This record gives sequence, C-alpha cells and structure tokens, in this order.
Amino acid sequence: MPSNPIAAGLHDLWSRLTGISLSTYILLSLILGVLAGLFFGDMVRPLDFIGKAFIKLLQMAVLPYIVVSLIHGLGSLSKSDAQLIATKGLKLILFLWTVGLLVIFAFSLAFPLVETSAFFSEADVIPPKKIDFLDLYIPSNIFKALAQGTIPAIVIFCVFLGFALNRIDKNETFLNVFAILAQALSRVTQMIIKTAPLGVFALTAVAAGTLTFEQLQRLQVYFVCYIFIALLFTFSILPAIISCFTSFTYREIIHCSKDALILGFATGNNFVILPLISSNSKALLQKTSQEGSKTSTVVDSILPLAYCFPSLGRILDIFFIVFVAWSVNLPLGISQHLDLSVAGIMSLFGSPKVGVPFLLDYLKLPASYFDLYIISDVVTRKFKVLVQAMSFQTVTLILAFLVLNKFTFKFRKILAALLANVLLISLCLVVATFGLRYIVKNVYHEDIVLLSMDIPNPVPAKILRSPLGPEQEQPPPGEGTAEILSRIKQRGVLKVGYNAEALPFAFFNQREELVGYDIYFAHQLARDLGVTLEFIPVNDKTMDPYLERGVCDIVMSAVPITAENLGIVDFTDPYLDMNAAFIVLDYRKKVFQKREAIRKIPQLRIAVTPANTQTERLKIKKYFPKAQLVELASIKDFFTQADVADALLTTDKIGKAWALLYPKFGVATPQPLMFRYDLAYPVAITKGDYEFLAYLNQWLRLQKTNGAAKEQFSYWVLGKTPLRKTPRWSIIRNVLHWVH
Repeated sequence: MPSNPIAAGLHDLWSRLTGISLSTYILLSLILGVLAGLFFGDMVRPLDFIGKAFIKLLQMAVLPYIVVSLIHGLGSLSKSDAQLIATKGLKLILFLWTVGLLVIFAFSLAFPLVETSAFFSEADVIPPKKIDFLDLYIPSNIFKALAQGTIPAIVIFCVFLGFALNRIDKNETFLNVFAILAQALSRVTQMIIKTAPLGVFALTAVAAGTLTFEQLQRLQVYFVCYIFIALLFTFSILPAIISCFTSFTYREIIHCSKDALILGFATGNNFVILPLISSNSKALLQKTSQEGSKTSTVVDSILPLAYCFPSLGRILDIFFIVFVAWSVNLPLGISQHLDLSVAGIMSLFGSPKVGVPFLLDYLKLPASYFDLYIISDVVTRKFKVLVQAMSFQTVTLILAFLVLNKFTFKFRKILAALLANVLLISLCLVVATFGLRYIVKNVYHEDIVLLSMDIPNPVPAKILRSPLGPEQEQPPPGEGTAEILSRIKQRGVLKVGYNAEALPFAFFNQREELVGYDIYFAHQLARDLGVTLEFIPVNDKTMDPYLERGVCDIVMSAVPITAENLGIVDFTDPYLDMNAAFIVLDYRKKVFQKREAIRKIPQLRIAVTPANTQTERLKIKKYFPKAQLVELASIKDFFTQADVADALLTTDKIGKAWALLYPKFGVATPQPLMFRYDLAYPVAITKGDYEFLAYLNQWLRLQKTNGAAKEQFSYWVLGKTPLRKTPRWSIIRNVLHWVH
C-alpha cells in the first residue's frame, strides 16, 4: 500500500474506477454523450467517425460467429434433442413468435397521427425492387450469401449443415474446431465491447447534437411503446401461456422467474441468467415430478435450444423497424408486415447488429437509422433482457411438461387468460395512444421551408397577377415582325409567361414574391441578356396565342413537350423530366402505387385541371376505363373543396411540392409508369428565326456545365435550403453565446 496520502488517494480512486462495471461505464457514456451533444450542438459532428468505426467493429465478428455457433450448437445435439426441437419445440416457438408479432404490430396503432411531408427525392420514382425469395432463403451459393450478408439464406445453410453433422458418427473432432472458433470469435467481440463506452459516447453525442427536436420527440414514441410491450410480455402474456399449458399458478411462475428477471435487468445480459433459469426451473418441476434425474436432464437439454432460437426479446427488434417506417412516413401494409415477420425472424437468428441493417435495407428504409438503434438499445436493453428471461422460462417449463407427459389443456383457463390479456393489451394501447398524442406535438414546418424560399439578387421585374385584357394581348406596333432576340434587346424587357400553380418551378412565396426553379433561371436569362423582366400569367389555353402574337417571348413554368404543341410552338432542348403521378390523401398512397389496385377502386374519380392536356385525359381513360374525370379550374381546388375527387392527376415533382403545403395529402407514382414528360421552354415559331432558340439551347448547356442547374435543382426541388443548414440549438451557441 502506498504510504504517501496523495498516492493512497489516487490508488483508492483507481480502485473505485476499475471496480465499476462495463454496463455502468456505458450508461455514464450515454449520459455524457447527451450532455456533450446538448452543449456543443452540431459541433460534435467530427465524432461521427468514431461512432461509425465502433459500429463496423461490432459487426466485424458477428456474421462468422453466427455461422460457427449455429453449426456447432445444432451439430452437438443428441438425436433425442434433435427430435424434440424438430417437433414439439418448434411448434411452441412458432406459437410464441406468432403471439409476439401480433402484439408488436398491434402497438403500431398507438403511433400518433402527425402531419408530415417531404420534398421530392429521386428515390420516389425508383420502382421498388422485386424481392427474389428463392435467393433470399435458399443459398444456391453460400459464399455469395456470406459476402452479401443475406442472413436468412445463411441461417438455412447452417441449420441443414448442423443437422447433417448431428447424424454423422465421430464428428467430435470437427465440432471441437467449431467450438474453438466460436470461443475465439466470442473473445473478439468481448475485446471490442470494451471500447463500447467510447463508441456509445460518440454516437450519443452526434445524435443529441444533430437530431432535430421533431426526431427526438418521435423517439419518445418508440421508448414508450417498447416498454409497454416488454412489460406486457414479461408479467402478463408469457406467464399466462405457461399457466395455460402447465399446472403452475401465476404466483409460482413469477416466484420461479424473479431471480433471473432481477439479475437480467440489473446487468442487461441474457447469458448470465441461464444458470438461474435452469436451477429454478428444475426446482419448480420437481414439485410435480418424482423423476428428479430425468427432470434435470430435460431442462439441461431444452434451455440451450431455447437460447439458440430468437426469443421474444430478440423479436422485439422488429418493432424498431415498424417505428422507423412510421417515422419516415412510410407505414407498412399487410403484405409488408408478413414479409417483415418472416425476414425479421430469420435475420434475428444472429446478432441484431447484422439483422437490423439487413431489415432496413430489405424494406428500403434509411440505413442511417441503425445509428439510432445502437443508441436506443442502451435504454431498451434492460427491458429486452426481461422479455428474454421470461421467454427462456416459458420454453423450458412448457417443453419439460410435454416431455414428462405433464401437459395440460383446459379450455376455460385458456379462454379466461386470452380475454384478460386482450383487455390488458387494449387498455395499454388506449393509454399509449392518448399519452403519445399529448407528448408528440405537431412540429411540421416543411411548408414554411418552401414558402421561405427566395431568389438572391433578382433582376428588376414587373409581375402581372391577373389575366390580360383584350387590349393588353396586342403587342406594340412593329414588334410582331422583328426577330425575338432583337426585339427583346430593343425594348430592354424579357417577357416571360408563368403559371403560379407549377410549384416548385413557379409560385408566390410568403412575401408574395414570384419565385421558383424556372423563375430563378428567368432572372438569370434576363441578367445575361442585360434586360429587365415582365412576368405575364399564362395557362394551357393562352400559352400558344401569347407566344404567337408576341405577348410573351418565352414561357418558363415546367411546360412539358407534347405532341399537341409541336408545330405550334418551338421548344428548347429538355432541361428536366417528370413522371405522371396522383395526389391523394396520405393514407391512400399505397393503393395508388399500382395500376392494378387503382382499377379496382369502385366509383373512381380523378380530378384534372387545365394543366392536363387532352392526350393525358385520353390515356387516363385508357388506363382506368371506369374512372370519372372531374374538371377543376385549378390545382388548389382539389385541396380546398371537400371530397371533390379520389385523386388529382399531376406530376411527381409538382405533386410533392403541393403536398408540402397540404401535408394530409401525399403523392403516388403508379407502377408501371403511366407517362413521362420532358420539360422545356416554349418559344414562338417565327419563319427563319432560330437565333433565339439557338441562344437558349447554348445557354441551357452552360447552366448545366457551370453547375447552376444542379445547384438550383437541389435548392428548389430537393429542398436543400440554407434554412436547413442553420445550426441546431446548443448551449454553447444559444445560451452562452461563445460561438456564432
């Protein structure tokens, strides 16, 4: 012992620090990460490198460990154990999975309805990739499955190989190699886990410093529902299942399980609880059986098998996928729930650190949410272990009763337990639903983002808001015969036709300024020509005569090239493209994503406006013969008039912008695509006058070359505005004002 008081104090401090458990360090790292994120805000972004490195390290040894441990575990079974898992045990586990998934999916009903919409994304028009279930579940090339991380196929291969080894004599040498590899890979994971405090700190700090308050608010939804589900499984549903198929009372089941539940919740580790479950299960079973040695053997055989299969605690990770789908406004349909059930269970045979990223990719959800899973797992892990402990207990006790021929089946008892749990689940759903509606406030602001957009350094412009009168539709004397480019420069004004309903290409912002993608380039074109601007409202009926008579020099408002206009006006080279789409109430988006499903809608009403051409109307009637076309004066009428139609025919980019202003609506791009548009700027056809058209085409190429087209598309269409680059609230910036 050091004699110096200072040295003694340091030694005592070191002893206390080294005596703290790893789970405590991780919890402290979580708290410090939250504090660092709140204090520094988005200044903690450089820590993202450490967080991502930690996640990759975690995943490094997981897939090999799944393969080695699963083959070794199944290959080491006795023939009786193998028969048990293939018959009675499998049926019980399938039953528990079914119950668990029903409860998990039921709690998605508690998610509050929030107004949400998003700017256009290129991913919106990519048709969903058809899933090849044969490739997903049958590993024709196991090395390809391993390289691509196709977990269901890997699990199937391991199961077949494990059971095949089980039937081969003298397989101990081969299995010992797998046992040593499993131990080595487990130690690799344990070594990496020692860096967990640093990794968790980095991930938490980045999340707390960069997540918006809307995202943090939504994370509360996940925690509340997760805890409700975990407590229901642990203290109601699983004990009720045990009592229905055994002679044990609820009190005996909880008494038998309490030691494992307490230890599991305290440590957050589902491995250390296995000895307690084993000893307590044997003690409880021996009260009903005189065959003590057989009881011990049965429990020792069943418990490891229960540990090999995904327990309800592990199945709870599927709820995170359901939460992510709700969070990004992509709720899952019935078919996707079924896909998620099968793929989720197969994926979770291994570690969730591989399974969760696979499921996010499988359902085309943002992969970035895996970081959020790692962070939230620090909070939910203890509740997950509670469910895992009771799941192991359930499988062990019920299967032991089956093997010892003590199985009981009492209809009244089962019916009473079913009704009691349905009522309890319903009560929890009601409490969660109303509680979350109070917690989660509507903080939607994408409409503000859109209406806050503006054009920097605009050219002086005169903006006409009302349609022109007959006297205004005549050009000044002498202008009609001059070449377009010459008369623009002579008058010093570029006359541009616009349609204010062509969001986000042309619209009025909250300051009543005419802005948009095309309006920006109208200003840029006028600046390059050295003239001012005059904007004149046009529609589908007035565009052609205005151009022909010289009322407008050009129309810049997302005008598609159509066969109807060819030969009447000239078009520049295309600068963008769009797909036909429908604006519908948000909850009906899935129905309108496939043409076949749309045809089945009874008394279908599709709204059209003057922006839709006659060709479009004919094609819609061809695709949907029973549909009624509802003529509207403007796009806005679809939103302001109650139940005017089931859907409004528009385009994907324009529809997404309108949905920002009316977030109860969404945009569906039916597959296969109905029709595609090339956008171009129409100008008048003047005999022998190609100078202006040639100028415009060269000018458009220049906008692409110098990056202006890409930059403005990102701003106006994708919504990447400076408003989003505003630093997140932080103590150091907004409270202490130490940085700006």
